[in-house]
Amino acid sequence: MRWLIVTDDFPPLDGGVATWTEAAARALVAAGDHVEVLARARPGLGAPGLVVRGVRGPSFGKHGSWWIAAASAPRLRGVDRVLATTWTVARRLVPLARRLGVPVDVVGHGSDLTRVAPGTPAARALVDVAGGVDRFFVVSAWLGARLEALGQRATVLASPVDVGAPKAPSEHPARWLYVARATPLKGGDRFVRLVAEAGVEGTVVGDGPERGAWESLASRVGARVRFVGRRPRAELPALYRAHDLVMLVPREDADGTGGEGLGLVLLEGAAYGVPGVGCRTGGVPEALGPGLLLDDPDDAVGSVEAIRRWWRPGLGSAARGFLAATHGTARLAAQLRDVTR
Repeated sequence: MRWLIVTDDFPPLDGGVATWTEAAARALVAAGDHVEVLARARPGLGAPGLVVRGVRGPSFGKHGSWWIAAASAPRLRGVDRVLATTWTVARRLVPLARRLGVPVDVVGHGSDLTRVAPGTPAARALVDVAGGVDRFFVVSAWLGARLEALGQRATVLASPVDVGAPKAPSEHPARWLYVARATPLKGGDRFVRLVAEAGVEGTVVGDGPERGAWESLASRVGARVRFVGRRPRAELPALYRAHDLVMLVPREDADGTGGEGLGLVLLEGAAYGVPGVGCRTGGVPEALGPGLLLDDPDDAVGSVEAIRRWWRPGLGSAARGFLAATHGTARLAAQLRDVTR
């Protein structure tokens, strides 16, 4: 099968969509398909072993769907399917592909759906796209419910994360890891307070506008947290394996929008036998599997007590088992290639 993948986010850009898109492309190639990626042009764009072409255009953030459609037009007759990693980049492409008889699939990841309020122009545009594509996928059932609220249906995809070599079980959860962009909704401040309360060592991987505030908070509350900034993806396995648990405790905006679509970092930790701790925000519970779901991550005392009660050395093995049973690149490729659905 010949695929054209269109996206705004692709490495070296950070974030869940970029990570997912590269992994999905590799999964399809591993399954024997031909894949070409069209992505917003950025310095360093690309990934070893994949065919990736940059797309340029003025005001790409606002008009990117036009530039994606223009770049896709000469390629559509040579592909079997198009996979758009957000619905916004497919807006202008869908009518063109339908005229040529090329099926288009779309994947929803998070803010592309959670920021869309019913009755708004964006909601109407989303419904138009969803009604015109062959298949609409989402990365969590929670996102599927958001789409259903707009009258559209979606299929939940497995995440392209495979189990790796497990780390040795830890007797005590003494080293905690947080991997996230430093933005207001990602909850790094919660992590800092929990590390301080628990008296453990924490590591924050990622950069962004809130990093300075999180560092200042760590100094004020006496949290032993290392802020290592953005790290190449090749370094992440070693970082996961050097810690005892991985945490993700994001929040939503006051109006209920902006929830985390899934929480890929929790699955990445599980791949190496690192159990996860999360909260009841967005699709995070779905990524936790046998991990711990905190009732109130702003209650540092109660949350740390819950972590201590929950902890046992075998949790990492359970996390890997959950990942192997429900996710993986081969499972994702099989879903995408099953064009009978």
